[in-house]
Amino acid sequence: MHTPQPRRILIVDGDTKARDVVRKILEQDHYFVATAATATEALEKTRLEKISVVILDQDVSDLSIEQLIPGIQSLAPEAAVIYVSDSVDGAVAAMRLGAANYLLKPINPGVLLADLVSIVEHQRAKSELRDQYVRMQAVVNSAVEGIITIDETGVIESFNPAAENMFGYTADEAIGKNISEMMPDPYSSEHHLYLSNFRRTGIRKIIGTGREVVAQRQDGTTFPIHLSVSEVQLEDRRLFTGMVRDITAIKQAEERLLQSERLAGIGQAMAALAHESRNALQRSQAGLEMLERRIKNQPEATKLIKRIQRAQDDLHQLYEDVREYAAPIRVNPEHTAISDIVRHAWHDLALAREGRNAALTETGDDPYCQGDKFGLRLVFRNILENAIAATTEEPRIKVEYGETDFVGQPAVRICICDNGPGLTADAQQQIFHEFYTTKTRGTGLGMAICKRIIVAHGGLIEASNRPPSGACITIILPRSQS
Repeated sequence: MHTPQPRRILIVDGDTKARDVVRKILEQDHYFVATAATATEALEKTRLEKISVVILDQDVSDLSIEQLIPGIQSLAPEAAVIYVSDSVDGAVAAMRLGAANYLLKPINPGVLLADLVSIVEHQRAKSELRDQYVRMQAVVNSAVEGIITIDETGVIESFNPAAENMFGYTADEAIGKNISEMMPDPYSSEHHLYLSNFRRTGIRKIIGTGREVVAQRQDGTTFPIHLSVSEVQLEDRRLFTGMVRDITAIKQAEERLLQSERLAGIGQAMAALAHESRNALQRSQAGLEMLERRIKNQPEATKLIKRIQRAQDDLHQLYEDVREYAAPIRVNPEHTAISDIVRHAWHDLALAREGRNAALTETGDDPYCQGDKFGLRLVFRNILENAIAATTEEPRIKVEYGETDFVGQPAVRICICDNGPGLTADAQQQIFHEFYTTKTRGTGLGMAICKRIIVAHGGLIEASNRPPSGACITIILPRSQS
């Protein structure tokens, strides 16, 4: 609540008798009164900024009013100046310099007191309004939601700090722009049309309601927001205030939930399908083996049987990959030497390396962490297999070990780099997505499974290129599992 300030008056008058008369009148009306005989003395008053009103007589001769009134206003910007003059011309000159009012000599006490009441009440109302604005601005500036004010044409008039963080503009950069510049099409065109229709018809379509739209940052990237718009009617015009909430995290959570539900459904279906198909494939395989023995002297027919058997193996692997991807990831952490797991994974790929003269080198200190050995072995086997397949020359794969921090905790970094052609920009973005593959064979689930396993460990996996050539997969694993 606003606390009324004491009413402090400064009388500046070289006439001691006249000054004392005015002082007594004001003190009887409970004003706090200070006096000064000269302009210089008035400007040297301590705590001049606490003065509410300065009663300035024209007969103060050591400074002109052109010097004195601006001097008072610079030292006491909230003080009102009442100029006492014996002519209207002098009073008009003072008003032009910023005086709040004037009195003609001789001073009428009733008129003086009435003017003071009016001035002080105006100052009190102005102070309360300023306090309200400061409180409101503090709320706006501390709000976690973006608060943007626009005029009827969409031009931005205010832009709070939360909006700055969301959109990447400073308030100075945003104010004066049209709000449509912060929305991609078709939202930009739709918003412009809404404002145009509202100005023409007065029909509200988005005002007073909330809806989800897409916003655009200064760098051109987009993000989902929830936008609610309210109308503010001023005396001479209308403003609109938009409350903006970034719902990226909500959308991501919804997507993860939907993905989890999809995976659960796929997992149940594939478990049943894999079980039933395994029996059928085994019967088919047995039949093909019997047929192969009967026609062993027919090489062309034998080749066809081999092709059918490979196709069946691929189909069985597809069922297993999808079932494995859909299955929940369970991490059983134990003290693990990463290099041991990498070497085991390399050993598992002996058949893939056959005839390729492939070489694996390791650098850096052998890192240890708490990890699931089976899951991490699957991760490294997938990455190493991709590295071998990507190189047309003799595969040269380098594994670099190091220590780092991740989300404020000690972690290990493993970089696996090959000497292949590297990854395209699209591949770097898509490599961990489901069913994405650059191979002629395979489900495209291998790296997606790797990401799920690393994330289940609380870690991070990224893909990049390592100049002068070759892809590089970087894995960061926390040393301990919380």
